[in-house]
Order: sequence, then C-alpha cells, then structure tokens
Amino acid sequence: MAWRIKKTEHGKIFDRFNYFDINKINKKLDPKVLGGQFASNNQVIDETKRTADESVYLREVNHYIKELNEYGTKKAVEIKKDVVTVLQNIDKDNNTFIKLERFFKEKASVINDAFIHEEEKNQEQRIDLRSELNNFRLLNKLTKREAYYPKSYILHFAWIFVFIFLEALINSYFFGEASSLGLLGGIFIGFVTSFFNVILSTIAGFVLRYKNHASYFKKFIGLSIFLLLLAGILFIHLFIAHYREILSVNPHVDIWAVLKPTLEHPFVLHDMESIILISIGLLITLFSILKGMNFDDEYPGYGRVYRRWKIKEDAFLESKKQARTLMRDLHTLTLKKSDGMMDTLGASKKKLEAFDSDLDAFINTFRGYHLRAVEGARKTLSEYRAGAKFVYGEQKSFEYNDKLLVGEGGLCKLNIPMLLESKHLIQNELKNINAYIDDFYVNQQKFELSLEKMKDNYLNDESIEKILHQIKKNREVEL
Repeated sequence: MAWRIKKTEHGKIFDRFNYFDINKINKKLDPKVLGGQFASNNQVIDETKRTADESVYLREVNHYIKELNEYGTKKAVEIKKDVVTVLQNIDKDNNTFIKLERFFKEKASVINDAFIHEEEKNQEQRIDLRSELNNFRLLNKLTKREAYYPKSYILHFAWIFVFIFLEALINSYFFGEASSLGLLGGIFIGFVTSFFNVILSTIAGFVLRYKNHASYFKKFIGLSIFLLLLAGILFIHLFIAHYREILSVNPHVDIWAVLKPTLEHPFVLHDMESIILISIGLLITLFSILKGMNFDDEYPGYGRVYRRWKIKEDAFLESKKQARTLMRDLHTLTLKKSDGMMDTLGASKKKLEAFDSDLDAFINTFRGYHLRAVEGARKTLSEYRAGAKFVYGEQKSFEYNDKLLVGEGGLCKLNIPMLLESKHLIQNELKNINAYIDDFYVNQQKFELSLEKMKDNYLNDESIEKILHQIKKNREVEL
C-alpha cells in the first residue's frame, strides 16, 4: 500500500516527505545571535512571553507542521479506504455460522424444489396405478403381497434357449444314424422337434397359472388349454419316437406315413432308444413348464399390473434417494466449510494483525515527524534564550519554558483523529475475531446439531408425505 512507511538506515520514514530540518531555519536566522541582539536592545523582559523573533521561528515550524498535517490527512483518507476494503474482505471470509446456515437453506430449497417439480409430473399417474393395483387385488381376492417374477427376463429366456439347445443336441444324436442326411439331418430334425417341444411346454406352463385364478370359468378354460397343449406335446414326443424307429428301417420314409402307426399304436415302441428319447423329451418338457409358470407371477395378470405400478414407484423411490443423497452431500459440504472456518478466521486474524502493525508504524512515524519538529522548535528557542542570557548576564533571568510553545501563536497540534479512528476499527474487528475464536468450537457444535435437524426436516418420510399431500391438494384445486 502507498501509505506504508519505508525502513532505512536512518529509521522509518514516509514516502516523499522528509523529516523536519531545524538547521535550514537556523542558518537563515541564527538563534544565539538574534537572542544576543534582542538582549542588547531590550532591558526590561517578561520571560513568559514570546519575542517577535521566537514567533518567527514558530511560524517556520508551524509551516512544516501544516504540511505534515496535510500529508497525514491525505494518507488518512487512503488508509480509511484500505481499512474499509480489508474489513469487507474479512466479512466475506464469513466469520460467523449465519452465512453457512443461509447457504445450506438456499441449496436445500433448490434440491427440495427439484424433487417437488419431479413429483408433480409423476404423482398423479403413480396414484392411479396404485389404485389400479389395489382394485385388482380386491377384485381377485389377493393379499397385499409383492408380485413374484424374474428379475431378469434375459436370463429367463437364456434358460429356455439352453433347454432347446440341449434337447436338439440329444435328438441329433438319436437321429444322426437313422437320417438319410446323416449328422446334418439329425441336427435339423433335433432342432425342429426341440424348438416346438420347449416353446409349447413353456406356453403350457404359462397357461397352467390360471389354475390359481379366482374366476372358476377362467380357471376351467386355462386348465383345458393346458391339457390340450400337454396332449399335443405328448403326441409330438410319441410321433418323433415312431419316426425315429421307422427311419432306422427305411431312411426314405415319408413323414406322413408315420402318422398312421402313431395314431393306431401310440405307446407301442420297439427299442430302448425310443423310450430314452421320449423320457429325455418329457424331462425337458417338465423343466420348460416350470419356466413357463415362473415367467410371471403365479396369479395371471397380477405381475403386469404390479410392474406398471412398481416402475413408477421405483422412479419415485429413486428420485427420493437422489434427493436424500444430494442433501447428505450438501450436509457434508457445509460441515467441511464449517471445519475450514477456523483456518479462515486464523488467516483473517493474521491479515488484520499485519494491517494493524503497519498502521501502528505509520502513526508512530507520523508522531515522530511531529515530535522532531517540536524538538527543533524547543532547541531553537532554548538557543535563542541562551544567547540573550549571555548578554544579560547572571543578574537577569531569561530561561526557556515549554509554555512558549503553546497558546495563541504556539505550535500547531498533530491532526491524527482519522488515523486513530481507523486504528480503532481494526482493533474492534480483531477483538471480535479473538472472541469468536475463543467460542468457535462451542458454536460449531451447536451449528452442527442445528444443521442435522435442518437436513432431517427437509426429506424425512413425514416431510415427503406433506409434500405429496400438498401436491395432491394443488392438483385438486387446479381441476
């Protein structure tokens, strides 16, 4: 800063303002000579009054003091601006918990408003789907349980394709030797038969769930379709077994020629491999039926209704989770800011102490400049009176007294109130910071407890229910 003093080998000095030099005045008007001349011309003396020569000396000194005061006033204005700037920066450093609390509330309100805005778009549909789910439960006499269905349909279908592949592999072995096309023909026949077996068995399992339906009519229709599908699957297994036996005897047999023996003697098989083929096929059928039953909830239609509601409910829970995560992150960030406040306070204190030290140096130097001028005036008047006393002799008293420097026509005082005001501002702020540092950890603990309550009050379940209730009321008013 431009007002700070310079440190030199001769001491601390102002920038572009020199010390008072009494020798410059004394060279023009030698005090001892003028004092002797005064004594020679004046026999009767009142030593408590200044002589004309002494008044001239004091005017010279006062001229310097006036310039010093002008310099001090100019710098005092600069200092005051710097003090105000420093104090504003200290205030921005946030040495209380009030701004932290306001920061948390503002950010928390943004999170809360974003959550409300999201729910305003989704709540009506979510409530409608919830009503639909409850009506479905009531109509079908279901308890309030979750629907059970595969968490991953990809994995569920993967198992179905595994069954198809396994059965196709097994069938290709049994048909590979009998087919006129060899292994390639066996693979083709095996894949086709396996595909129809697994797909129809899965559909049969899916239809079998209707045995749980509350409606006797739907239960009867479902069981009837299941039995028809089961009969068709069994016929396919028997047809394939008969086809394999005839194919082993006549590789060029027409597939339609196998239909007649299958219908006339379905369970008449002549070799063990056909029985093994049917057994493996029925085992795959059983697994596929179980997969079909587990494709959705055991009660028909319940999984579909439940999923529609669950998607919206999960979206709501995810939105609530995100809001809570953001609120916890905000809470953590605010606590970190709180922890950093002590470092900020320490830095602010050091900044103020450095400023206070610089201001002290300036004020002391300012006073030193004035004191040097006063000492110069005192020295000059002392020499003046010593010169006069030398002429008067011992019989006359003409001693120097500091009263000569005061009163009308005396030395001007130093203009320092504005500097002291800035000093007072800095010291008051330092006092406040020191007091705050002393109570910091107690105040921080109280703030953290208050912050925890504020965080809980924003997104606990009770607050969320109030939000949702208010959203519902707002929609009813709009309607």
